[in-house]
Amino acid sequence: MVIIMKGFCRGHTWRHILWTTALFMFLLAKADDVLQQDGYHHPRRSHGGARLRHLRHLVDRSGSHSAYGNLEVDALESQPKTTQLTNTEKRLIVQDNHKPVFTNCSQYAPTVKEEEPSDTYVFTVKAVDKDPPEAGGTITYTFVSAPGERLKFSIDPESGVIKTRHMFDRDEPTREKEVYLTVRATDNGRPQLDDACTIKVIIEDINDNPPVFDKVSYRESVPQDQRLGKEVMRISATDIDDGNNSIVIYKLEPKQDVDEGYLLIDANTGVIFLNRTIDHSPGHVFRMRATATDQGPEHNMASIDLEILVVDSQKKAPSFSSPSGLTVQLKENYNDFSTPIATLTAVSNIPGESDLQFELVSGRTQQTNSQKTFILETVGPKALVKLGGFLDYESISEYMLTVRVQNKYNLAATTTVNIQVEDVNDNIPAFTEVLRGSVLENEPPGTPVMQVRAIDADGTEANNQVTYTLADHTDLFTIDSKTGNITTLRTFDREEKDFYNVKVYATDNSPSSLYSDGSHNTGQQVFRIEIADKNDNPPRFTQKIYIAEAIPEDSNINSPVTEVKALDNDTASTVKYSIVDGNTNDAFVIEDLTGKIRVNSKLDYENITNYTLTVKADDGNVHDVAKVVIKIENVNDNPPVFLPYNKNITIQEEEIVPGCIVTLQAYDPDIQDRMAEQHIEYFVVKEDQQMLLQISKNGCLSQIKPLDRDPPNGFSKWQVLIAANDEDGGPTSLRNNTEVVITLTDINDNAPFLDMIQPVKWDENQQPGIVVQLNARDYDSEQNGPPFTFRIAGTATDDITNKFSITGENLEALVSFDREDQKKYMIPIAISDSGVPSMTGTSTLTVEIGDVNDNRMKEGHSSIFVYNYKGEAPNTEIGRVYVEDPDDWDLGDKHFSWKDGVQHQNFELNYDTGMVTMLHGTTNNSFLLKFTVTEEAPQIPRHSVDATVNVTVKEIPEEAVDKSGSVRMFGITAEEFIRPGPYGTPSKHELFRARLARILNVSLENVDVFTVLHSPHNSNTSLLDVRFSAHGSPYRRPEKLNAAVALNKASIEQELGVTLLMINIDECLIEKASCESSCTNFLSKSNTPSAVYTNTTSFVGVQAVVDPMCTCTVPAPLVCLNGGTPVGTTCECMEGFEGPRCEIIGIGFYGSGWALYPTIAACDEARLTLELAPHKEDGLVFYVGPLVPNPTLDVRDFMSLEIDRGYARLLMDYGSGTVSVEQRQIKLTDGKSHKVDILWSRTSIELKVDNCQMSSCLSLTTPQGPNEFLNVNGPLQLGGTVVNLNDVANSMNWTRRPTTQNFAGCIRNLTVNDKTYNLGEPSDSKEVDPDCSRGVARAVSFGINTNFLVAILVCIAILLILLLAVVVHRRRTDDLYKDTDDIRENIINYEDEGGGEGDMTGYDLNVLRLMYDSNGQPILGKELVKAPFVGRGAPDEVPDICGFLDGKKKVCDNDPETNPFDDVRHYAYEGDGNTTGSLSSLASGTDEGDLNFDYLSNFGPRFRKLADMYGEDPSDEDENFNTPASESWC
Repeated sequence: MVIIMKGFCRGHTWRHILWTTALFMFLLAKADDVLQQDGYHHPRRSHGGARLRHLRHLVDRSGSHSAYGNLEVDALESQPKTTQLTNTEKRLIVQDNHKPVFTNCSQYAPTVKEEEPSDTYVFTVKAVDKDPPEAGGTITYTFVSAPGERLKFSIDPESGVIKTRHMFDRDEPTREKEVYLTVRATDNGRPQLDDACTIKVIIEDINDNPPVFDKVSYRESVPQDQRLGKEVMRISATDIDDGNNSIVIYKLEPKQDVDEGYLLIDANTGVIFLNRTIDHSPGHVFRMRATATDQGPEHNMASIDLEILVVDSQKKAPSFSSPSGLTVQLKENYNDFSTPIATLTAVSNIPGESDLQFELVSGRTQQTNSQKTFILETVGPKALVKLGGFLDYESISEYMLTVRVQNKYNLAATTTVNIQVEDVNDNIPAFTEVLRGSVLENEPPGTPVMQVRAIDADGTEANNQVTYTLADHTDLFTIDSKTGNITTLRTFDREEKDFYNVKVYATDNSPSSLYSDGSHNTGQQVFRIEIADKNDNPPRFTQKIYIAEAIPEDSNINSPVTEVKALDNDTASTVKYSIVDGNTNDAFVIEDLTGKIRVNSKLDYENITNYTLTVKADDGNVHDVAKVVIKIENVNDNPPVFLPYNKNITIQEEEIVPGCIVTLQAYDPDIQDRMAEQHIEYFVVKEDQQMLLQISKNGCLSQIKPLDRDPPNGFSKWQVLIAANDEDGGPTSLRNNTEVVITLTDINDNAPFLDMIQPVKWDENQQPGIVVQLNARDYDSEQNGPPFTFRIAGTATDDITNKFSITGENLEALVSFDREDQKKYMIPIAISDSGVPSMTGTSTLTVEIGDVNDNRMKEGHSSIFVYNYKGEAPNTEIGRVYVEDPDDWDLGDKHFSWKDGVQHQNFELNYDTGMVTMLHGTTNNSFLLKFTVTEEAPQIPRHSVDATVNVTVKEIPEEAVDKSGSVRMFGITAEEFIRPGPYGTPSKHELFRARLARILNVSLENVDVFTVLHSPHNSNTSLLDVRFSAHGSPYRRPEKLNAAVALNKASIEQELGVTLLMINIDECLIEKASCESSCTNFLSKSNTPSAVYTNTTSFVGVQAVVDPMCTCTVPAPLVCLNGGTPVGTTCECMEGFEGPRCEIIGIGFYGSGWALYPTIAACDEARLTLELAPHKEDGLVFYVGPLVPNPTLDVRDFMSLEIDRGYARLLMDYGSGTVSVEQRQIKLTDGKSHKVDILWSRTSIELKVDNCQMSSCLSLTTPQGPNEFLNVNGPLQLGGTVVNLNDVANSMNWTRRPTTQNFAGCIRNLTVNDKTYNLGEPSDSKEVDPDCSRGVARAVSFGINTNFLVAILVCIAILLILLLAVVVHRRRTDDLYKDTDDIRENIINYEDEGGGEGDMTGYDLNVLRLMYDSNGQPILGKELVKAPFVGRGAPDEVPDICGFLDGKKKVCDNDPETNPFDDVRHYAYEGDGNTTGSLSSLASGTDEGDLNFDYLSNFGPRFRKLADMYGEDPSDEDENFNTPASESWC
């Protein structure tokens, strides 16, 4: 017992110890009885008895508590009989929760010196909590602070050590003399309880400031006859430190020996007296040094220089009549700014002179009036000191004022006024930030609750002592008036009320200066006192049995099952849940705080169908239990299982086995009854095998077609994957796979074929012999394959049989060959296998005769044409030097050089290969390059010949490439396209260019075929991509070019002997060939040319390749049309251009026209919108799709929108079937404008009118598969089509055809995927109204009466009479001047511009009317011939206008009276030989959109050049790509 109590007794009186010991012995003796009454049985040990668990937790039966805590006794070997304890849960039980208490709060008096660095130790707080550390006895310390308050101290939350986090300054201007802080101690009990302590920390002064003089320098005067002991002047210094650190001692020393002993200073006041009679003459200056030293432990000092001037005796210094050191006492609330505080009177001391000047000297500290707290006013010889600012005792309690007076001789005197500020009670006590306290329920009266603290900011104890009183709840609580400690007056029950709001008054100890009734200052604060809970109620489940129905057996781990809930009236205890029984295989887990039960491991209905769990809710003292029944639901979580079967089957190839090859059976493990229907569905997995094999519902695997054993498409063994789905293949079915291996026995059904590397080379001039050993291969098995027999086939020509033979497996040459006679031989060889029956196949062996250099070369000439893209081509190999030589493998025997060693500056030559390289920077021109080629070989002596290469370089602008048309040809290589035809006929390149010029009705020189290459996106070298452009002044747009080629496709194919596979090259046209989803074409242009080499002709073109990009839209740079100006990411447009990029957004049609625009990209999801104002009930709004049938490519996709009886009708075909979408709710021909939206994707096609959302407006369908995208490369045609759609529909087998009626009305705001079309400027058009500006005529009927009709007829008759009179008058007037016809009058109105850029309106054209003889001389005196020229020839013959104009030029040049300027004006023209260049300058300074030169097309063939340059339409009056017109320019 002594040992147990030893540590407990420390610090307590012996009376307490004896009382506690007695209590312990009593409880020890009664422990067994106490516990048995609670339901426990305690068998004793022979040596023991009871065991004391912890002295602080002993509990008496009445529930009262000792002063030292609650006690609990637990007997050893105890067995649980109730729900309070189990044999597996012997733990500490705490029934009471004590709050922490600051036992020495009022005794804390910490100090810290100013200027100490951060993290300086201040003191340690300590609170005591009688609970065990793990159950409420662990204390955490924090500061109580206001929101946003910057803390000046830090506290260790565990130890309570407080340190500075701020460097304090006690002196001016901060004046941090004391700091209040409130510490909260919080325990870890439930609920958490706390206590608070407010502590004042004193900031101690250190001597860290030196004295400061109130002036920077002192200069005074002294009369020569000044009496001894008389004051000369005074100095003043202040120290803002506190105590001895602020006491200043003065010292005065002369700076020169002659001044020694004359002056004496009072060490305490700083007054300087005359100590010796002045024997210096006036003008002498006493130079002194004054020192002020404080009295701190380590002295600080300051020094200043003084100068005192000796003046004449009659010059007396003024003096104050009142003694120095006047003291005035003012209360801090004194605020009379008009009444003088002190009055000082001075006398001049100079007879007849009374003018004096007073000054209130401002020092350098607030105590010496640096803040102008006091001011000085003068009235004659008096100085009045008045209040200039408010006083505050807590800031400054004393001021030292220095008043100075001087006369006109600058002689001065000073005096001091000491202002002492008295404290008044002008501050109301303010409570600290602690607003909450707590006390446990069931605690006895007198239990501490909290301590409140109020601070009174007054500076003296007479005013700042605070007493506390309660304003309410005085029957429940009491407060210590001095300390602010609140304690209880009774025992509380939290379930009755859990908090009280208690108001506390804090009153200071003297009458307030703020009130006039003599009352004290009182502050008040309401505090919330919470009644803390004790764990005195058990938890109770809301249900005794919880049932969770249908938990799927395939539930995911951690998926929720159900939630149990136990209620506990206590708030101090946390209820924790656990599963104590029934949790087989840990199938479930319960969240200990929420009671949510979740799946913990995989469930299996086939093993366990129900679980019954026992769950417990424990609050740390008592617990409750409940049952949870969880029912598992069977789900389809087991795939089918195949029964054993024969997996290896052998059948014969190319035959169909009748019936079943094999029968498979599978069952569903989820169906317990194996005899029940298993609902199994079988199918063949591999798609390529589904056309050959099938399996029935009962598992019978049978053949649809024979299986092939032999390559390339057959296999000797076929692995057939069979899948079985349960639940008849429903959405939740599971699948299992198995295999059947089918071995095929071979039959001889394949003929052998040659298996050799070809061609076989056999040199010319070689003696007859074995050419090669023949090798063959047979796809059949070895039994039906080798050995093979070879022979020359009977289809061989006599030439073959005479020159070749076969002996065994060897091909032999019977003669010697000459490569110059024939380069290749195609030998048909018949091969027979050894099968039964034997099969024979014929293969062709190519034998190439190898070249031997046995022919001398001859001079050669070749031509190279180079298109230089934007003039930026780098150094480029453009072709080899050509010489005529029958040998073609002799390049190594030749050496190339520049003729006569003269190298061209624009080209380089490879001397070994003859390759010519064009250098960067070579411009438009033709170059004739001359070379010498030297050859030497064993059979050829050394010899040299000349060779010339004509290189033509033409720069092609970027606009030509951007606006180019394109075709993809089939069945031709680039070399074949460039190589000249036989016998000097034009190449296919030249034929194609000439054909384009004819069908486009432009001059040949205005057509460029600049790209000839094999696309890198196609491995087939028989596909050739060709790009071309045509221009007058502007370049024709690609839609116009491609349409012209499409309409003449048959004639072009016939003339060139090729197939036009694709017009307008589109890598996205074949669905999913380049992209799985959206696909857009992008024209990639490179300044690195693409070259095609042939012997005599080489072509170097622009490398322009169409690349597929797997996106719906390709970002394009901002280009503002029609004179718009870019502003950031938008365009600022001129009036009339409404599109986002200044497009013209409208176009009108009259019912017979059409317009072409760029096509639509292939997008996964796309949207087309437009606005319609139709004027006819029927008509085609737009069509995009094929222009002409193309059975080779077989792409049928199209889309069209038409007006059908006034309603919108959409046709769409993805290439696998046409669907129709109609909208019959809103009629479009009501005279209003309507918005139409078309949306299409892989799965839907939707048509909306005016964004109608009603169900009756819904026009939605699905596309007809299997195709998923709209892939078109034809132009988007508005208003009608350039072709007859019936012809296209007949070849495409469309199930629904677009209408052929043209549209009449206006179309506006056409956008595709948010890209606005420039409708006002189509690529090509016929009979359109751009921007709908001219309107479309409509028939309007209205009613009129007979009188109105008569009036109209009379008006019309009068107008006809007036018109007839005017015509007659004009005819007579014309006859008067018929003989004086003036040509220039007819010309004057023409806008013209010519040589020298001078505008002319007056010139004589009579020279053009002259006739000339054969020598170019004019034929005078004869009438002009009006008939056509004799010998003009056929109507379509091109006249020699060059000669005609040249003859007229010579005549005018010889005429001295002709103005040369006009002569140049007459003969400026565009064409061959014209040195003035192109007339394209006519467009300078104007916008193409502002001018319309289409009328030039009606002037006849002689103006075709101008019509091509400036007119959008062809020069023929009627557009017809099939009727070319002849050119008539030279």
